[in-house]
Amino acid sequence: MNSIWTRLQKVFSRSSGFWRTRLFPPARFKYEPILRSELFSADQMASHGIALAGQHRLTTLSARDSMLHRLDDNEELLKRSSTALANAQVSSRRVTPAAEWLLDNYYLIEENIRTARTHLPKGYSRELPRLINGPSAGLPRVYDIALETISHGDGRVDEESLSRFIFSYQTVMPLALGELWAIPIMLRLALIENLRRVASRVMANADERNLADDWAEHLIETSERDIKSVVLTVADMARSAPPMTAAFVAEFTRRLQGQSAALALALNWMEQMLSETGSSIERQVQLDAQQQAADQVSIGNSIGSLRLLSATDWREFVESMSHVEQILNEDPAEIYRTMDFSTRDSYRHVIERLARRSPQHSEIQVARAAINLAATGTASVPCELLARHVGYYLISAGLPTLERRLNARVPLHERWKRLLQQSPLMFYLAPVAVLTLIFAWPLLASAQRDGMPDAALLMMAIPCLIMTSRLAISLINWLVTFSLLPTTLPKMDFASGIPDGARSLVVIPTLIASLADVDELVEGLEVRFLANRDSNLYFALLSDFLDAPEESQPQDAELLTQASRAITLLNRKYADGLNDRFFLLHRPRRWNAGEHVWMGHERKRGKLIELNALLRGHGEERFNAIVGDITPLRGVRYVITLDTDTLLPRDVARQCVAAMMHPLNRPLFDSDGEQIISGYAVLQPRVGISLTSASRSIYSRLFGSDAGVDPYTRTVSDVYQDLFHQGSFIGKGIYDVDAFTCALEGCLPDNQILSHDLIEGCYARSGLLSDVQVYEQHPSRYGADVKRRHRWVRGDWQLLPWTLPWARNADGKWVRNRLSVMARWKILDNLRRSLEPLALWLMFAWGWFASSQPMNWTLTVIGLMVIQPLLRAVTDLMQPPANVPYGQYLRALRGDLAQDLARAGLTLAWLPFEMFYSADAILRSLWRIGFSRRRLLQWQPSREVERTTENRLSGLYRQMWIEPVSALISLALLVKDPQTLVIASPLLLSWLAGPWIAWWLSSAPKQSVFAPSTDDLRFLRLLARKTWAFFDQYVGPQDHWLPPDNVQEEPRPAIAHRTSPTNMGMSLLAHLAAHDFAYLSTERLLSRLAASLDSMDGLERYRQHFYNWYDTQSLTPLTPRYISTVDSGNLAGHLLTLRAALVEIADAPIIGPSLFLGLGDTLRIAMQT
Repeated sequence: MNSIWTRLQKVFSRSSGFWRTRLFPPARFKYEPILRSELFSADQMASHGIALAGQHRLTTLSARDSMLHRLDDNEELLKRSSTALANAQVSSRRVTPAAEWLLDNYYLIEENIRTARTHLPKGYSRELPRLINGPSAGLPRVYDIALETISHGDGRVDEESLSRFIFSYQTVMPLALGELWAIPIMLRLALIENLRRVASRVMANADERNLADDWAEHLIETSERDIKSVVLTVADMARSAPPMTAAFVAEFTRRLQGQSAALALALNWMEQMLSETGSSIERQVQLDAQQQAADQVSIGNSIGSLRLLSATDWREFVESMSHVEQILNEDPAEIYRTMDFSTRDSYRHVIERLARRSPQHSEIQVARAAINLAATGTASVPCELLARHVGYYLISAGLPTLERRLNARVPLHERWKRLLQQSPLMFYLAPVAVLTLIFAWPLLASAQRDGMPDAALLMMAIPCLIMTSRLAISLINWLVTFSLLPTTLPKMDFASGIPDGARSLVVIPTLIASLADVDELVEGLEVRFLANRDSNLYFALLSDFLDAPEESQPQDAELLTQASRAITLLNRKYADGLNDRFFLLHRPRRWNAGEHVWMGHERKRGKLIELNALLRGHGEERFNAIVGDITPLRGVRYVITLDTDTLLPRDVARQCVAAMMHPLNRPLFDSDGEQIISGYAVLQPRVGISLTSASRSIYSRLFGSDAGVDPYTRTVSDVYQDLFHQGSFIGKGIYDVDAFTCALEGCLPDNQILSHDLIEGCYARSGLLSDVQVYEQHPSRYGADVKRRHRWVRGDWQLLPWTLPWARNADGKWVRNRLSVMARWKILDNLRRSLEPLALWLMFAWGWFASSQPMNWTLTVIGLMVIQPLLRAVTDLMQPPANVPYGQYLRALRGDLAQDLARAGLTLAWLPFEMFYSADAILRSLWRIGFSRRRLLQWQPSREVERTTENRLSGLYRQMWIEPVSALISLALLVKDPQTLVIASPLLLSWLAGPWIAWWLSSAPKQSVFAPSTDDLRFLRLLARKTWAFFDQYVGPQDHWLPPDNVQEEPRPAIAHRTSPTNMGMSLLAHLAAHDFAYLSTERLLSRLAASLDSMDGLERYRQHFYNWYDTQSLTPLTPRYISTVDSGNLAGHLLTLRAALVEIADAPIIGPSLFLGLGDTLRIAMQT
């Protein structure tokens, strides 16, 4: 057997180059020219910008968009490179430093490829000016600029050099706004292109090194087995014509140097081959070292530049480079430069759009025309500030004037939008009316065919019209949403603080019922303050006592004392040496003859009226307790009013004030000073449901809308705001004190209005801040929610007189109703919605008990209920967000649709009860406003309703008795009609189970408790002990008591001597956990923590923020230096946790039960090893 094997080896050793190429496969990567030209300094880049601008020639012809295709190619090659390098490491192949850089940072390259693909949608690059000459002909001009930046920096992007390069370029040929915004995108594409080319060379060199390694290994094996066969192997290698490149020669030489003398033959042959081309082994080895160093620098620069691109604020860069921005900064009203970025950006988008629609004008010329119009102030508006603000001619009523000046083309769809907004009521109400009649006609015709008398048919028309109007309104709203983009109100830039002229007060109108209420209210006020700290923002509780049969109650003094003390303590805690920041403004009870009770005058509406008077220096006697020096409140311009359960997220108050202060949003009255004709006296932010509220029960999660922060949607559609340029005020927003008071002066009578928010918003012209959001609590129990809605319905019907041409004023006199048609429609629409349960019930009753087509009626009514969710789903399906994977978006959309359909189904299940309480609320309101004139202000705080409403099954059956009674009566009536009974049975069963369903949905979710078994606990403790062993071993003096980022075990042990703020924080908590597990004594814990904290204290920082990476041995920041806010936040949380734990350690027993458990863990680990 051995002799046969030897012969086979000899045959193999004498085989031709054909077999050798089969043994050693050809290279898989090819050399590509790297983007590397002469390195330029910042001054040279500036000169080069001028020269490059002179060379560029643009074309208006369109070309194929090849950018995304090239990105796909680059991604594929870089992925192949990463896979090959990973395999090389596994097989212990030698990997160069440049290849290690590529492999270690491949995750970053992948992330930037995804980012580039997101920011480069299809067709985007076709909108950019293209070159007609040069090596980048047919490509966007800005991409060639990016390539020049990369090639003359060897992959390194420097902000100063880039800025000077772009600035100099624009002195010859200005860039469009779209091109300036495309610079970071194109730089990212150019860097990925450069990485692809460097990776190609690195991998081509790696293929050649592998080939050299294979030949060297084969020669070494041959010399060890049969030294005489070496010459034959060298001959085979010569016949295979290996590449005499620097990489091949250097690796081949490295492997054979120092080996047996017999292998010198191969090196001699190689030296001879190289000498024929005027080179040598030594020169090739030097060249390979230079190439490796250059490749490492190129990859390092490119990786660092990718990090820089992500860390750079490109908004500041674009604005500093934009000629359009410089022109708009000349705004005669001096408003533009003080606006926030999104508003300035919206102005610039209009400039871009107008430039595209008027090809004879550039963006610069369009901007100049807008400034000239503002400078002349030719707009026919009574406010000079508006006429002189450039925004009036870009995003407001002056836009048509600018378009005429530019002779700009207005597309057909834009004309349609403007036509809609010029006569919104006609284009909204008329189609609603027509569609309502069209949808109702088949239903009424069916009823007529069933023999319904004319009088009954006329009565049946009412519920049919109510429900078909629901469908019609849904369709029209859907069409409006598609026709008009969501609008965002402009804002000022108050990032550095609210100015003195916009001083604002956050107030919480509330009722104080108990000491617990006081503590909760004061704590909530403090939380709102901490999230919205500003020197010109103040916070107040605007309080009353609960209604009482007498003016004073025994607990009043105690409650008021506790509230006063709490506010005083807050002022001391956050004293700034200037003014009090917190206030308590408490009103006494007054006798209300209409309610026959002692109560706060006009409840919340009265609170705000008397607050406004106090802010203007009068009416102080209306309060029986004022805590805090109210002197600074005299200059308050805006009031932010919130409900007790409304959360005010970080800086939302500042955003609200910034919107109110913008000239285009400031209220402007007509010549009589009665009605606001433009701008807003009230702004209502979006209202969402808090996460804590949504998690309290299934009911609150189902009916609480979309809870929490939406990371994808910043602006939402609202038909009233987008079409009528007015929103609906729901009591949580900001208002201008003077304008609000003036608009409502003498308009509303006392003791008649319960739901005052909507009508106040109509008089004071409310707007919607669709990109600003506050959060509130949603009732967790169905019973509490029903009581809340019952109060809403009563309040809505008490506004019925304001739908008439005449209405009572504050003196009780009948005067002309100043509310617009749209405002009256809002009131009527609320009334229509409150009638829907009754209309649904009547339609079901007709379909089951009188119609010959019960199935058609049943399906029709159910269809009317589900049409809204389906339309919303279709709308969302056709408008997916650009930054969310479509599959993920579809899953979320499916969940939203299921939630909406569940709501519709539950509404049908609770239909008899909802019909009953709606009818009760309507009849009570009509009786009170028409006859008794009493209890019109009957109201109970939501907090009290939630607190007093029990979730008992028996209680819900008593409260919802109409549900099973309706089901049983219907069952009795349908016994003789089995076919209809089968059709109605699903709904009848749901009515029987309705109270149980409400009870189940309202029940608090059971908290699952993790109870590990004994074996689980043993496994977890051993895992904890092994985890601590890592920190115990590697966090030591060799790394200045800082944790290494990782420890590599394969292919050879290696410690990554670098760390980050997150690593440092986790190390500190690991020490703490080890002490809790008794793996570490208190003395060792404190000494090790002290050593770590001392090292951290000595690290270089930027404005007290740690850099993201440090060398743990030299303690110097690693390049590129940058700050990670995520890491800083992680470390802050870890330090807060550590501090709290160390405080507790001082009182902990020296010897506790964990000591013996920890010793046992250590012993078991020792026995295992």
